[in-house]
Amino acid sequence: MRSFLSERQKDRVATVLIRTGGLLVILVVVAIVVNIGSEALPLFARATTGPVERMAWSPAALLAGSDARRELVWTLGADGRVVFDDPNTADLVIHNSALVAADQEIHGLISILGGDGTAMVGRLRFSDSWVGDRRTTGARWRASTDELVLNAGDWVGVTANGDEDGNVVLAARDGGGRLDLWSWDADDETWQRVPASELITNVAEVAVAEGLEALAVIDTTGALRLFRLPSLETVDVVGVEGPMAAARFLIGGGSLAVAGRDGSVGVLLEIPRVKVLNNGSQALRVEGLTVGPDEAVLVADNEVGSKLAARSEIVLESAPSRWRQVRDLAGITGVPTVIAPEDRRRGFAVATSDGSVALYYSTSARRLFEDRWTTAAVTSLTVDPKGDGAVVVAGGEVLRRSIENPHPEISLRTLFLPVWYEGYAAPRFVWQSTGGSDAFEPKLSLWPLIFGTLKATLYAMLFSVPLALMAAVYVSQLAPTWLQSTVKPTIELMAAVPSVVVGFLAALWLAPRLESALLAVSLAAVGLPLVVILSLAGWRVIPAPLRRRLPDGAELLVLLAAGAAVVAAAAALAGPVEVRLFGGDFQRYLFTEWGLRYDQRNAIVVGLGLGFAIIPVIFTIAEDACSAVPRALVNASRALGATRWQTALKLVVPAASPGLFAAVMLGLGRAVGETMIVLMAAGNTPVLDLSLFNGMRTMSAAIAVEIPEAPVGGTLFRVLFLTGILLFAFTMVLTTAADLVGSYLRKRYARF
Repeated sequence: MRSFLSERQKDRVATVLIRTGGLLVILVVVAIVVNIGSEALPLFARATTGPVERMAWSPAALLAGSDARRELVWTLGADGRVVFDDPNTADLVIHNSALVAADQEIHGLISILGGDGTAMVGRLRFSDSWVGDRRTTGARWRASTDELVLNAGDWVGVTANGDEDGNVVLAARDGGGRLDLWSWDADDETWQRVPASELITNVAEVAVAEGLEALAVIDTTGALRLFRLPSLETVDVVGVEGPMAAARFLIGGGSLAVAGRDGSVGVLLEIPRVKVLNNGSQALRVEGLTVGPDEAVLVADNEVGSKLAARSEIVLESAPSRWRQVRDLAGITGVPTVIAPEDRRRGFAVATSDGSVALYYSTSARRLFEDRWTTAAVTSLTVDPKGDGAVVVAGGEVLRRSIENPHPEISLRTLFLPVWYEGYAAPRFVWQSTGGSDAFEPKLSLWPLIFGTLKATLYAMLFSVPLALMAAVYVSQLAPTWLQSTVKPTIELMAAVPSVVVGFLAALWLAPRLESALLAVSLAAVGLPLVVILSLAGWRVIPAPLRRRLPDGAELLVLLAAGAAVVAAAAALAGPVEVRLFGGDFQRYLFTEWGLRYDQRNAIVVGLGLGFAIIPVIFTIAEDACSAVPRALVNASRALGATRWQTALKLVVPAASPGLFAAVMLGLGRAVGETMIVLMAAGNTPVLDLSLFNGMRTMSAAIAVEIPEAPVGGTLFRVLFLTGILLFAFTMVLTTAADLVGSYLRKRYARF
C-alpha cells in the first residue's frame, strides 16, 4: 500500500514528534521539581497574624485565655469568677474571696492567690454536649491541689508548675521581695513547705520549671539566679548580661526564655556535665581532652565521657549541670512585662509595657513577628493551646489575635548549621524527627543525611570503581576470548539482581559473618593489594620466552591463586593475632583504645552491597568505551613494539577516558539515589562519622522511612520534600559536571 506522505513529509512529522516528546519530558521534569519545591517552600514563611479583636471585659481582669478550638475566650477576674464570651457557657466561681494575683503556665495550669492569703492550683477543662445537631461547649474548674494557706504577709504574686505525676511546686512573693515556696505531693495529697526558701530574698519575678527540677528568680536589681529543686542549691549561670525583666521556662523545663529591661531577648539551656576521674598511672587523651594520673576533670561533653568510660582506669561521676545563655534573639520595643510559653512547642511570646507583642521560637532563634497590639501595658499574655492565637489583658481590655505559624522550628540555620539543643554540651548537627514525649524537641538538621549519602557513596565507589574499571580494561584489551565471553555476560547479569535482594543479603547474611570474622577480613583487605602488586611485579620478572609459552589468561590465574593464599593465611592467622595483640577481642580493643564502636550494619557492609550494585553499571559502559577504541590504533601500537599492557595504559585508557569518566559518574549517580540497599544495610543511624565501623542514614533512606509516617503538610513532611529537592539538585550537579568533564576529555584526546 502506497504511503500518502512523501519522504520529506515523513521526516518533518518525525522531527515534530521527537521534539514534542522531548519538550514534554522536560516539562514533566520541571513540573515535578516545581511541585516538590512548592511543598518545601512554606517551611521558610514568616508567621502571620489576623486582626486584633477587642472584647469588653471588666478592668479587674487578671488573666485571660482561650480553649483549644479558639471558640471560647475566658477571663479570670479579681472577684474569683471565670467569665466566658459565649452566653451559653455558664460562668464559674473558683475562689470565694477576692484575688490579688493569678498566673497561667504550660498546659493551662492556673495558680491563683487570694487576698486572704490562700492559694490554689488547677485547670479549666472544656467538654462538649449535644442537643440534636447543636454542639455546646461547657467548662469546669478542676483543682489540682487543695487550698493552701500561706504565712501572714502582703502577698502580691504567685506562679506554679507541675510534673507528669501531678506534683506541684507553688511560689508566692510579697511586696517586700520575700519568697514562700511550697510543694504539693500528689500521692499524699499534702502541702509541704520547701526548706530554706525564706533565704531567697529581694524577689521581683519567679518561675518554676516543668518537671519541678529548677527555679528561676529575678531579684529587684534584675540579677538572674537559678536554683535546683527541691534542695535550692545554687546553679551556675553563664552568659547572662544586663538586668532582667522577665523569665519563663519552656516546655520540658530544659530551656529558659529571658527578657532584659532593655528589650533584649535570649534563651538559656541546661548544660549537662560529668566528672572524669583517672585512676591510672598515665595521662589519657581523647578528642582533645587530657586527663592526668589521679586527676579529676569536669567534662561538658557526655559523648567524650562515654568514650572514656570504656577504659578500666576511668571512673565517671555525675556533676552538677549549669545554665548558659546560648541564643541572643532579636529584641522587642519597650520594657518586657510578660513571657508566655507555648504548650506544645518551644515557642514563646513576649509582651511589653507599651503594648507590643513579639513571637519567638527557641530552637531556630527566630523572631517570627513583632507588632503593637495596644497602647497600654500588657499585664497578662497567654498563647492558645495549639499555638494558633494569643490573648492579652492590657489597660482593662481583653485582646485576642489569630496566629498562623506552622513551621517555626525551621530556618536555614537549623537545616544546615550546628544547633545547640537541650541536653547537648555544644552545637551539633542532629537528625531526630520523633521522640517519646510531648516535650520532645525535633532536630531536623540535614547535614547528617547529606553526610550519610556522601559516606555511603564514598565507600561504595572505593570498592566498585577500581574493580569495575580494571576489569573493563582487562576484559576488553587483555583477556582471552573465552574469558571475555564468560566474564562480560556474568557481570552484566549482576545488574538484573533487584536491589532489595542485595540489601537483604547484605543485612542478614553478610553483616553477621563480617562481624564474626572482622580481624580476618581486615588482614585480607590489607594483604590483597600488596599481593596484587607483588604478583604483577613477579609476572614481569618471568622471562619473556617463558611467558609466551604460557596459555592466555595465565596472569589472571596467578593473581587468583595469590589472592586465595592471602585469604587463607588471613583466616588462619586471625585467631592467634587477636589473642596475642588484641586481648582476644578485636572489637573491644577498637572501642577501648581508639573509641571506635563496631555496629553490625556499617559502612563496610554498605560499601560491599552498594558496590555490588554499581559494578555492572560502571563495567558495562567502561568496557564498551574501551572496546570502541579503533583496532587500527591498537594494532599500530603493537606494531611499533608496545606490549599489550603499554597499549592498554598509554593508548586505550586515554582514548576511552570520556567513556570511563561517564561510567564512573553514572555509577556515582546510582549510588547517590540508591534506597533499598542503604535502607536495609546501613543501620539508619544519622551520625557524622567517617568510621568504617558504624552506619549512616542517607537522604533517600530517610525519605523512604519517614514519609509514610509524616503528617501531610507538617514540618517533617515538608523537610522530606526539601530533602528530595536537594537530592535532585545533587544529581543535577553530578550530571552537569560529568558532561563538562566529558566534553573536555573528548576535546583533549580527539587526536586518538
